[in-house]
Amino acid sequence: MQTATVARRYARALADYVELKPGEGARKEPDRLDTTAAELALIVRIMGADPKFGRFFADPSIAHKNKQAAIEALARKGKLSEAMRNFLIVLATNRRMGAVASIHQAFEQIKDERLGVLRAETATAVPLSAAETKRLREALETITGRTVKIAHRVDPALLGGARTRIGSRVYDGTLRHQLEALRERLVGAH
Repeated sequence: MQTATVARRYARALADYVELKPGEGARKEPDRLDTTAAELALIVRIMGADPKFGRFFADPSIAHKNKQAAIEALARKGKLSEAMRNFLIVLATNRRMGAVASIHQAFEQIKDERLGVLRAETATAVPLSAAETKRLREALETITGRTVKIAHRVDPALLGGARTRIGSRVYDGTLRHQLEALRERLVGAH
C-alpha cells in the first residue's frame, strides 16, 4: 500500500480518536486536534534529528518491549498525551514508525479540513512583512469566508505583486501576469 494512503488512514484514525473525547459521547474537542498536531510535529522533529531512531524502530531484531520502553521514555520526556503515547505504540507494533512524517502531514490536512481552515500558497517577488502577510490573509479570508493559513515563498521571477493558490483556484496579481496580459491584448489588436 502506498505511504500516502497509509499515512492518511492512520492520520484519520488519530483525528477521529482525539476529536471525540472518550467517555463524553459525541462532544467534539477541536483544541485536541491542535494539541495532537503539535505533538506529532515534536515526534517528527525528534525522529528527524537522528537517523538512529528510524533504524531502531525499523529493525525487526529489536524486541517490541524495547521499542515500547523507548516510546514510554519519549512520552515522559516530551510530556505527550496518553492518546499520542498509545498511537506511537500502535505505529511501532505495526512497523509504521517510519511513516510518522507522512502521517503528520496528512493529520495537518485533516485537522484543517475539520476546523474549516484553508491553506493558501503564496509567492511574491520579495519577502512580505508581517503587516503585509496579515493584510493578504485578511483579504483572502474576506474572499473565501473562511480562516486561511498562508505558506509563503519568494520567487524573484514574478517581478512584483503576488500569486496565491487555494486548492485549484489561483489568484494572480503579479506584475509578470499583468505584463503578459497586456502583451496579448496588444498582439490581438494588430
